[in-house]
Amino acid sequence: MLGFDVAAIERLLAGRARIIGTFAGKACAPAPPGPDEIRMALERPAWGGTGRCGSVFDAIRPGESVAIAVSDHTRKTAVDRLLPVLVEGWLARGCRLEDMFLIFASGIHRPPTAGEQKDILGAAEAMFRGRVFLHEPDNDRRLVRVGVTRRGHEVRINRRAVEADRLILTGAAAYHYHAGFGGGRKSLVPGLAARSTIAFTHSLTLDPDADRIRPGVEPGRLDGNPVAEEMLESARFREPDAIVNTVLTPGGRLAGVFAGGMDAAHRSACALVERVSRIDIDEPADLVVASAASSLNWIQSHKALYNAHRALRSERGRIALFAPCIEGLGDERFRHWVTRPDVREIYAGLRAQPEVLGQTALSTRLRGRQAVLATKMSGRDASDLGIPAEARLEDAIDRCLEDLARLGVKRPSCYLMGDALSLVPFLAARH
Repeated sequence: MLGFDVAAIERLLAGRARIIGTFAGKACAPAPPGPDEIRMALERPAWGGTGRCGSVFDAIRPGESVAIAVSDHTRKTAVDRLLPVLVEGWLARGCRLEDMFLIFASGIHRPPTAGEQKDILGAAEAMFRGRVFLHEPDNDRRLVRVGVTRRGHEVRINRRAVEADRLILTGAAAYHYHAGFGGGRKSLVPGLAARSTIAFTHSLTLDPDADRIRPGVEPGRLDGNPVAEEMLESARFREPDAIVNTVLTPGGRLAGVFAGGMDAAHRSACALVERVSRIDIDEPADLVVASAASSLNWIQSHKALYNAHRALRSERGRIALFAPCIEGLGDERFRHWVTRPDVREIYAGLRAQPEVLGQTALSTRLRGRQAVLATKMSGRDASDLGIPAEARLEDAIDRCLEDLARLGVKRPSCYLMGDALSLVPFLAARH
């Protein structure tokens, strides 16, 4: 079995498990928008209560410097289809291409390589050559203090983004396991924020007193989610002049384009995310077979583990996860956190020194104990991750079935999640 072959998995499970659902991209996703539809979305933005009106093309005046934030290699956004339409509209209004520049909103991720930048930007890479910048979350000279939130935390943002006459955020709205949704505010905070600012917003994931996730921190929730609310408050210290958010299907096809105010346009995009990426289930399963095939490393693959776990039954359920992870764990700081001897040390360490990678390590430790990986990562990486690993998905499935049999589950119920990075299950009782 190469990769996540649904038919082969069904044959393997025949007579051994009851498949009660196979999750894939929904058929209800709208037809992909072309250049005309993209232009219409930019000309008819949702500004909300910002007091602005008119087209995104009118947000820029000739002679003004324009910073355009774009997502890095860890997120597909179809920005290569947006930038030519945006630039064409601004040029038609007398703006100059040389006044526009790009910043990769990579947060604390490694910066994209030159090859990855070309893949992300497509034909627009040539238009912006020499005016593409990488975010440096640890370089104080490249960061500016913009304010202090109600929780008393200092917010520092990329200097180029702050000092430009105009700031445009691009990105993709998608479910996020503790910020509710990606896109919108997240392209600025954490995308263009200082490491300390990013760490603080992520620290709000934890309950301040008990070793648990803070109530309200969950996928699909913005209001009442302290992480999402802190990100929005922080981003408003450098309110962008407009955002352009896409929504992609789990298969990576462009489903919609939304433009306008940072909050209003983002919420419109999130409504489409609910249509194309939400899976409502009536019951959890004993076994979930899931795929994170497109992720380069574990830090990215963890999203699939998190989503699969949402469809799992109690502590005795099992996840067989296809996660090649050709770049290994993805960051040495993650290794530091995930190898702590006791999960209580991770909770304590995160309270003392908030760190994003520690949050991912905590989630990995909490959910990985019920998983078996099919992976290409090194023996050391797999060992440090603390999740049993096999070279082939069928072997991971067999191991899960053996574990379940020892627990008395002889013919487990099973979900297949081929798009586990993007599809998010919601139990009926949860909404």
